[in-house]
Amino acid sequence: MLIKNLFRYWTFQVFSPGTVLREKYESFKALLEHDKAAHEYMATLEDMYYSQKKHDFQAVVTTYEHLGHSVSKMVDELLKMCPSSNWSLKDYFKKFDFYNRFMLAPPAFDFSPPFTIGFDTDESFNETITGKKAFSLFHLTQELALPIPIGFVITTNAFHYFLETNNLQKSINKLLSDLDINTSTSLEQTAKQIEQLIINAVVPEDIDIAVTNALNDLGHVKKDFRVALRSSAVKEDGKASFAGQYQTLLNVKKEDILNGYKQVIAGKYSSQALYYRVNQGILDSETPMAVLVLEMVDSKASGVMYTKDLENSKSQNLLIHSVWGQGELLVDGGVAPDVIKVSKNNPDTILSTKTSAKKNQTILEPGLSTRTVQTDSQTKDQLSLDEASALTLARWGVLLETHFNEPQDIEWCQDKRGRLFVLQSRPLNIHPAKIQDISEKTLSIPNNILCSKGETVCQGIGSGIVYRLEQLSQLPLIPKGSVVVVKQAPPQLVKAIHHMSAIIIETGSRASHFSSIAREFGVPAIVNVSHGFDALVSGSQVTVDADNCMVYEGIVNSLIKRSAPREDFFQDSSFMTKLRYVINFSAKLKLTDPNARSFVPEACRSLHDIIRFTHEMAVKEMFLSGNRKGSRKKGAKKLISNIPMLFYILDVGSGIKQVQKENDILKSEDITCIPMKALLKGLSHPGISWSETSHFDWEEYDRIVMAGGIISADSPQFGSYAVVSKEYLNVNFRFGYHFVILDTICSSIKEDNYILFRFSGGGGNPDGRMLRANFIKGILTRLGFMVEIKSDLVDAEFKNATLRSMEETLDVIGRLLGATKLMDMYLKENTQLELMIDDFMNGRYDFRSAVEEKG
Repeated sequence: MLIKNLFRYWTFQVFSPGTVLREKYESFKALLEHDKAAHEYMATLEDMYYSQKKHDFQAVVTTYEHLGHSVSKMVDELLKMCPSSNWSLKDYFKKFDFYNRFMLAPPAFDFSPPFTIGFDTDESFNETITGKKAFSLFHLTQELALPIPIGFVITTNAFHYFLETNNLQKSINKLLSDLDINTSTSLEQTAKQIEQLIINAVVPEDIDIAVTNALNDLGHVKKDFRVALRSSAVKEDGKASFAGQYQTLLNVKKEDILNGYKQVIAGKYSSQALYYRVNQGILDSETPMAVLVLEMVDSKASGVMYTKDLENSKSQNLLIHSVWGQGELLVDGGVAPDVIKVSKNNPDTILSTKTSAKKNQTILEPGLSTRTVQTDSQTKDQLSLDEASALTLARWGVLLETHFNEPQDIEWCQDKRGRLFVLQSRPLNIHPAKIQDISEKTLSIPNNILCSKGETVCQGIGSGIVYRLEQLSQLPLIPKGSVVVVKQAPPQLVKAIHHMSAIIIETGSRASHFSSIAREFGVPAIVNVSHGFDALVSGSQVTVDADNCMVYEGIVNSLIKRSAPREDFFQDSSFMTKLRYVINFSAKLKLTDPNARSFVPEACRSLHDIIRFTHEMAVKEMFLSGNRKGSRKKGAKKLISNIPMLFYILDVGSGIKQVQKENDILKSEDITCIPMKALLKGLSHPGISWSETSHFDWEEYDRIVMAGGIISADSPQFGSYAVVSKEYLNVNFRFGYHFVILDTICSSIKEDNYILFRFSGGGGNPDGRMLRANFIKGILTRLGFMVEIKSDLVDAEFKNATLRSMEETLDVIGRLLGATKLMDMYLKENTQLELMIDDFMNGRYDFRSAVEEKG
């Protein structure tokens, strides 16, 4: 809209009526439209990179595609304007575009067989085709001879073939590119739409045949043979566990396997799985889904074994967690398990047992999948695993930890005949907070103890306002920084993990899926609290010491000071690694001085350089003669004023005094354009300092800027272009490293009046540029503008004001531009922007000394 208004009063009468000039004019309009779009897309990429707001990587791909298209069109329009030069610019664009697209492209996928693999197939069993969970089971049975249920794997090749034959990938990518994981509506709707696409698709006949053959290869299975379908995605069960985020189906009939298969791969896009993956910085293309098909074990007992004691990481003990029946209630956090402790140094001796009241258990149901029933009174308080079986599991745990060379998180089950099976073995991801030993000092803390006597799930200190979560529908309502208090902790709580400073769980297990997630994200957590759970009232402020299972009333600063920041694994994620590469070839600006000999297409090193070069050449071609000497086109005049700014003015109707029409040089008093006069008045305000001061080494800075900045040391400090009429102004300012575009009509008809304002760029670091952008946003908001900000890009609109109000507002904008010209170079992270905004509104326009004193 801004660029279109530029030409509202700019008619062909300004130029010669020749065809060439008309075509040049049209190309210039189109180029500026593409320039505007390119800056928006570039700002979006920078915002993703510097703010690290979490997106699916498909958003980066889509944004870059728009950016590349806009820059390509800019180059095309420039070559239409001046077809005799700069053709090498097209080659440099193609080079940088190729670099970026190569990085953004998904890996090549194999759509060919095998679509299933048995555990006896050594030559083709690898993690890429089977996923990590299945690959680990292959190691267990082939190399360690540990028992697992019979079965096979539906491969990632089948997954890719399924998506390809149903033409789903393009639709999935579009939905992922628009996903906002921080908005519950977007998250849930995106998940539902993708899951529905998969469920409604048809499993290809080739996969159907492969599954049938794999079942036959298992041998003579009974007529009512049932299976468990378990996810085995690539990247699952590694550094990122995806614990409980994907789908598992139990007790599935043979004839229902293909429908169940679709449900499991659809679970790759469940709301919690999307949230988890995006927050880990893992790409969708990095997690193709294989599916384990294992014989269903009718379990007498099930559980999870940790080969490291979470409460005493220095000990050589392992922990076996056990419940009656299937393991669903344990991993979903629905029941407190029995805990058996065994020494790894002497795995033939049980060190201790802790029996819990296992009121409920999950059993297989012939007509259903599973069913939760009450445990009978005689067995609920009995130990659910006998001593001999516990010691057998302990020996397996030591074997697995040694084989994989790291602590393991092992799922197991025991059938009704007493046979033990391993269902899974993955790394036990432990990220304890690095805090000092404070156990000796807890007695000296004066705050009341509200809650105690639980089990540590994840070490650390957290503080905040208590939020009691009663149902999952409340997840989007949890305020950031809350101490969440919940009766049980299912895996879906991951969708609020970044809003938790700590979590207190009344009943559950350190071996549950959510417990694994809490440790991965470093959220201090306590489970099985036996004292004071009801004393944690919503709205109260508390401090959680998860190491010692204590919750204190109020804020305990002595504890908080000892806590360490959470691990930032996103910074080194695939998302950031790829985006960092794209930023380097898209947004870095090296081509800065248009008067330098090196300001040529061959010196471009990024798309930003191409944007910069193309815009500069187009403006020169439109306003200047286009030759290397830079002589002005007829009609464009130089404005000389009492501020160090170089303006070229193009009058399209009564914007300058009639007597000056033939002169090449204008003075401020020659301007009759209403908005330009108001803007110049603000820029000329005596409170704005344009000279060097002792508070900052501006001379040295100016030398650097003039030597390598947008203008040369031999030029006036700024070079800008304006199109004017009596009531209309479009001006393109260049202040050092940043740009301002202002478009406005100021007339006696308030309904026609508007100001459109755009500000971007700067020579400071990203933090300084974004601080300045927020300062500008604060001022414009107070002036009545509607403001949008993205990285260091500010877009604002003001309309339907009286002529007097328009003039006053433009006067203030002139002062704002003068006050912020190098502000990004001296603003610090701790700068109090609101106080500076107050000072500006009260008439202060130079903040260099104030910021230096605070620093």
